[in-house]
Amino acid sequence: MKIFEKPGPANTDEVVAVSKSASSRADYVVVASVTGASALKVAEKIKDRKIVCVTCPQGMYWQVNEMKGGLFDEIPELATRRDEWLKKGLEKVPMNVTEENRLKLNALSVEIVRGTIPLFGPTFSMRLHLHKTTDLDVIAKTLELISTGTLVCLESVLMATDAGAIPEGKRVLACAGTEMGLDTAWIMRSCASANMFHPFKGFRFIELLAKPGVAMVPNLNVRYIR
Repeated sequence: MKIFEKPGPANTDEVVAVSKSASSRADYVVVASVTGASALKVAEKIKDRKIVCVTCPQGMYWQVNEMKGGLFDEIPELATRRDEWLKKGLEKVPMNVTEENRLKLNALSVEIVRGTIPLFGPTFSMRLHLHKTTDLDVIAKTLELISTGTLVCLESVLMATDAGAIPEGKRVLACAGTEMGLDTAWIMRSCASANMFHPFKGFRFIELLAKPGVAMVPNLNVRYIR
């Protein structure tokens, strides 16, 4: 298992290398990729597995003026990207796969999945708009203690399975990161979100391949929904 000194996009290339080495132990590869850039890096290296790019649902964005403090100051790549957006006068940056990356992913036969994030959709709205926390919030925040990418790997595999991009009960190599890029990789057993806690065919963490040594998570005041 690879342990990174710090979380963030600087670890992307090493996660891709670790994933390529471990890909023979999985049936499918799922990459959480907001803009499609990380999924493209994985797809260019792993040629013998179906690769699924899971991106954000409609309406999500980075709220640039709220990207301050915590990981947005401590992870250099995030601070640099935020500062670039501020200089351009941007207030909201959509979380979408770029058209350029979409064309490249299509050329590599990478399926793009966009749907409701299982532990983020309605429950996030309840926390943000109704000031109520749910059991799903507790699950999500607990997984973030391992790494933000661990939570996102779980969600991405559920989303890919719900969308029919991969079947249930398969070994999946999943990659994700902290806001941007990749810093976490797992081998997991896939299932539909409705079967997450099923006693026999439910979701399972199988093998942790890479993670940051100390997880960092965004401030709860950062909003991602319009």
